[in-house]
Amino acid sequence: MSGQATRLGFTLAEVLITLGIIGVVAALTLPALIKNYQKKATATSVKKAYSELNQVIQMAKADYGDPSGWDYYEQDNLAKWVQTYIEPYVKVVAHKSCGTNERCLGLALPFPLKFAKPGSVNTTVGQYVVTKGGDSIAYAFFRYGGVYEPVTRVKVYIRNPKKYAFLGKDVFTFIFDKRETNPSFRPYVPHNYNVPKYNYDRASILGTGWGACNPKASGSGYWGAGDACSGLIMLDNWEIKPDYPW
Repeated sequence: MSGQATRLGFTLAEVLITLGIIGVVAALTLPALIKNYQKKATATSVKKAYSELNQVIQMAKADYGDPSGWDYYEQDNLAKWVQTYIEPYVKVVAHKSCGTNERCLGLALPFPLKFAKPGSVNTTVGQYVVTKGGDSIAYAFFRYGGVYEPVTRVKVYIRNPKKYAFLGKDVFTFIFDKRETNPSFRPYVPHNYNVPKYNYDRASILGTGWGACNPKASGSGYWGAGDACSGLIMLDNWEIKPDYPW
């Protein structure tokens, strides 16, 4: 009986080898599983942010009519626009007008997608920030400049890292263009702002134009590589495809 038990058992060496093999397999597969989970969670959060923003617009529309006729588009009235058409329909925690390159209300500064050296270049301009309850953490509204600006931009924080929030991973950009018929918030895509027409062309979104979803995309203090990633996710049916620059 004891001889049979010995034959059916495992030696310490065999157990250690088996555990080692399990450890190697886990080390090889877990990072991929974690990354896939993060991508799915991110795509879901971006879709929720898009829905959340436009639910706000629909509620404001019931009170103020066609959004193309809304007021307060002078540059210095950005806060008033948000306070009138956005904040009454959001669970606001705090709000503040913030200057260029200012870390506002504890939010990490947004940086271009996969920027090599965080700290030297960012895409933070003067903005009006709202921290909130709900699926996304905060909205950072901004405008390009000038006396009258028909396009209101918003960077939506779906998470808030300790120091740097990367476009296309932690922060996603949407725009509201009052020149459109019955406008609402939509993902940013590279295009000519003199023409209120948005070209959701996958090649352009993944190209190197202003704010494209590409680490090598061109940009400025207002647009950075990764701003168009929200458009890519929407175009791909709210998924993050293998060629997404994660």
